[in-house]
Amino acid sequence: MSGYLSRSAKAIKETAAMIYNADYMFRALERPVASVACSGDLDNWVKGSDRDIGGFSDVWLDTTISGHAKFHGYISQKLPEDTRYKRSGYAMVRTRDPKPDILGAGTWDSSLYRYLALRVKADRRKYFVNLKSDTLINTDIYQHLLPIRTPGRWETVIIPFNAFTLTSNSVILAAQPAMASTKMETVGFSISDRREGPFSLEFAWVKAINTNFTFGELLRLSYHTEVTWKTDFDKLDKRL
Repeated sequence: MSGYLSRSAKAIKETAAMIYNADYMFRALERPVASVACSGDLDNWVKGSDRDIGGFSDVWLDTTISGHAKFHGYISQKLPEDTRYKRSGYAMVRTRDPKPDILGAGTWDSSLYRYLALRVKADRRKYFVNLKSDTLINTDIYQHLLPIRTPGRWETVIIPFNAFTLTSNSVILAAQPAMASTKMETVGFSISDRREGPFSLEFAWVKAINTNFTFGELLRLSYHTEVTWKTDFDKLDKRL
């Protein structure tokens, strides 16, 4: 009961903050999706690797001295002894499955925002951002490559929600239904680039955001000649 009350209090606080921080059109510019400000926040995350099926990759999720989260470990290409598995070498972290609160099922609504924004520092390996929404099949995950421009340095990555691709067990599905954006459940990162060796990805925050010109999939203001998507993103970089 105490857990339900604490989740409900947090949900009410976050909702009130979004309303307070909305603009004059009652449009929220951003919503925190995942917090990793302290080691206690990592209790809301889970990790996994191919060791779950008998593989040999290692994965850790720690808090750095700077107060950021660090997803790191070692990817092993060694196959499990179980001959049913022909591939190995992956690791992942994600937020825990939501629990119900007084406002509903504990899920969040991404339809009010255009982009997923992530503050990250990655090495030169290939990572994916994973979103889980309310789906009939539990293994269905919406994925997008984490586009790293400056390996080894902090950067803000911005991905449109409608650019994510539906996958199941890392295989792209032929049918691509829209995600249940009003019932988002988890967000996370994964690595499965078929390369043996260590990996490291730090992240400071994950947010759902609008620009000054967007409200979810809608455009709030018309674009003029001097206003382009590039200038929109330049303003985002300064704001974030």
